[in-house]
Amino acid sequence: MKFIGIDLAWTYKNESGICVISESGAVELLDSQVYSNGDLLGIIKKYNRDGMCIAIDAPLLVKNATGSRGAEGALMRTEIHGCRLSAFNSNRNYFMKFFGDIRGETLMEMILQEFPDMEIGFSDSKSLLETFPTGICCGLFPEIYPVKYKRKPRVPFEETCRHMGILLNRFERIETVEGHVSGLISKLAVDVSSLTRKEHKHVEDKIDAFLCAYGMSSIYHGRAEDTMFGNTEDGFIVVPVKND
Repeated sequence: MKFIGIDLAWTYKNESGICVISESGAVELLDSQVYSNGDLLGIIKKYNRDGMCIAIDAPLLVKNATGSRGAEGALMRTEIHGCRLSAFNSNRNYFMKFFGDIRGETLMEMILQEFPDMEIGFSDSKSLLETFPTGICCGLFPEIYPVKYKRKPRVPFEETCRHMGILLNRFERIETVEGHVSGLISKLAVDVSSLTRKEHKHVEDKIDAFLCAYGMSSIYHGRAEDTMFGNTEDGFIVVPVKND
């Protein structure tokens, strides 16, 4: 079984992160760069096995022209470990106006064409789904949530880096204490005290890709519950929620 996490940029000009984790927890690939959809599909084909779960941080099904999907509404109405999340309200008009494409849908169609036996939603065979790194942090690491490692307006960069350091320390515990993964820390190799803003975004994309893959690995290994918001017809988001 392979777990492939993709932090998909909404525009083809920006970097996308990708991570591949084996069934045993080995981080086999962790990278972020400007990838085309064809590049990403090529990586997926390289790591294709009898069992494969592809988790993408980007809207994959967007049927509503305006407003928001039911998936975002359901997510924001639900408390996870006592916390409520906020999520971007996805609609077709917005994506087509600003990006000319709904990239998640386009990539999903390419994957399904290449792998017609792929299931939508989490499964133990070949599955493709949409997930949400912020929700993964809340679901799996409630003890440090909210951990605000992403750059936001009016938040000092030093504070954002401090929060990224908190999350990276949690990652180190996953590897060295809990033994859920191997090879992660060496592939990140981050000194948050010296990050520039450009370097921060590069690392952030890698972190999100890892979270996408690790979240699905956590469900597969029984460390978390498969929690779906929305449905596979109109749009959905899968979040792993740690067992209490």
